[in-house]
Amino acid sequence: MRMVALLLALLVVGLLVARQLDGGAPAQVQKPEAISDMAVPAVPVRPQDVPGFERQVEGYVNDLAAERAKQLEQAESGK
Repeated sequence: MRMVALLLALLVVGLLVARQLDGGAPAQVQKPEAISDMAVPAVPVRPQDVPGFERQVEGYVNDLAAERAKQLEQAESGK
């Protein structure tokens, strides 16, 4: 009985490994509609660019918050 259980476990593990190594097409990731199409600020490479990046990120976050508030307002009003 132990041998049968061991063989079944090995079979399941073998099938899972074969499926992982199959190399089929990777799962397609779709962008949710709720995410904005606004340009995301690029991460700075030089330390001197960090303060500018901080301002860009603040503006980006504020724009997203305003957009989300607008969407929430529209949803609550039923439009």
